Amino acid sequence: MSSKLKIDTRVRSLKNYLEEFEQGAFQIPSFQRDFLWNQDAIIQLFDSIKNNYPIGSILFWKPLENSISYIDDQEPRIGPYKYSLKEKKEPVFILDGLQRLTSLFGCLINPNKTKLQLVKSIWDDKFNVYYDLDEEKFIYLRQKSKNLPFQVPVFIFMNSIDFRQYARKEFEKINDENKIEQYYDRADEIGQIFNNYQIASVDIEYASIDEAVEIFKRVNEKGLPIAKDWIVSALTNKGDFRLGTEIDNLLDELKQFDFNNLKRDIIFQCIQNSFGKVYFDFKIEDLVKRKDFIEITIKTIQSIKKAVKFLYEDLLVLNNKLIPYNSQLIFLTTFFNSLGENKASEKQIISLKKWFWVTSYSNYFTIYSLSNQRKAFDKFNEFIIDENVNPIYNDNDSPFTSFEFPPKIYMGSVRAKTLALFMINYSCGIKGINIKKINFEDIEQFEIANLFSKPQKDNPAENFIPVINYIVKTNDNLPLFKSLSPIKKPKNYSFLLSKENQNFFITNEMVKLYDGSINSENQILQIRWEEIIKSERRFVESLDIFYNEPINF
Repeated sequence: MSSKLKIDTRVRSLKNYLEEFEQGAFQIPSFQRDFLWNQDAIIQLFDSIKNNYPIGSILFWKPLENSISYIDDQEPRIGPYKYSLKEKKEPVFILDGLQRLTSLFGCLINPNKTKLQLVKSIWDDKFNVYYDLDEEKFIYLRQKSKNLPFQVPVFIFMNSIDFRQYARKEFEKINDENKIEQYYDRADEIGQIFNNYQIASVDIEYASIDEAVEIFKRVNEKGLPIAKDWIVSALTNKGDFRLGTEIDNLLDELKQFDFNNLKRDIIFQCIQNSFGKVYFDFKIEDLVKRKDFIEITIKTIQSIKKAVKFLYEDLLVLNNKLIPYNSQLIFLTTFFNSLGENKASEKQIISLKKWFWVTSYSNYFTIYSLSNQRKAFDKFNEFIIDENVNPIYNDNDSPFTSFEFPPKIYMGSVRAKTLALFMINYSCGIKGINIKKINFEDIEQFEIANLFSKPQKDNPAENFIPVINYIVKTNDNLPLFKSLSPIKKPKNYSFLLSKENQNFFITNEMVKLYDGSINSENQILQIRWEEIIKSERRFVESLDIFYNEPINF
């Protein structure tokens, strides 16, 4: 611990924070997270201030080391305002509270009077907040809508002169004198609240980055979870490497697989898992101190892309919501990490595909304790070393059992997602485990549709239709789109009942039954339910898993 380390606590007015910001007192360290709040979060913050609720303390940091390495080379900005870095020996960095301060600075600084450079498009999108004096609530206006006289930009309330000028111009449009008087009273009230509101801060002075992060973690121990990549970005800040940026770039590249909404913590778990043990056996602080952390992290990020591509093309996991278990992506990343630049053999691909389906149908990652999950990872690593080893760990000799057929297809259930994946593969003619795959560049769009229009609460799994739109390249200049719905998206896909289609579990009997009535729809769904179960059972039993067949429709 630094002998110079000093921690002070202060309470200052909101107005004082705004003045310091305009004077360039605050800076954002390069490892800090970007502004993430949406309009609802900003409105809630202002509601809290209006009601005089505490909004939490702000954590500032004056580094012990040379602060240059903590400043981004890019033009600095907080919210919609760009500012110039002032050459200070002791810069003050915002360590915690950036979302709150950005919201306050962005909304309460008068854009017409400040010397700071405004990025108007950003201000219009998130910081153009109004206070409705009639309904006494904070609002955003609809795009291109003009505010009514009693809908006042919140920054106007920070200065009584600004409000009087606004009122003289706008309130004359109001004919009701009683209303005008009421608006003046309410404006005075909200203005006093803003100007008198107090915010506490904790100032960490002359601390190393390790000490600052440790204090930050302890301060937040009972608050909101801290993003892992934030901590690692702080502890590994080298100027040319920032984990948060690496993850941002990865997610951007994963858009082509519709995996760009993959949770950041899962990505970090993939990185943790690449150091030889299961991710939950590592402490973040221990990992980042390793000399090879950056090297392994960069390699792992490339392997995550390979693992996602494998899931997409070989198993038709066509978006991240369809992954039955996050651990499957984590384990697969470890596998591709081990390959390096080499390609997986056909035998490895077949083994991985069987491993994926067995782990999905058997609830593999939830039926095991943590100690058995470690053994499952060790078994998987044995397979990585020797492709003749079965990658599936079983703690006894009895076969796995599948969970019962799900009543609905929804993305919160492992069993429902597994059924959806089975039906997606079946619809593409992939029946059983083989080397067949689909090139991701040939898929234009995937969506979930229904055979018949049903209320969402009554929509059964057997009504599920996976729709994949392909790009058929006839030559280099003329890609054609092949779809189940070539004109526009229909309300349902009952037109499939015009002929037998085994890939969609549609039989001749169903074709003959369909007459457009509710009764025929119910009969068809029952037959389709039986057809799906029959096919899925055949597939599951080929995996040496006992199929838990439902008794009733």
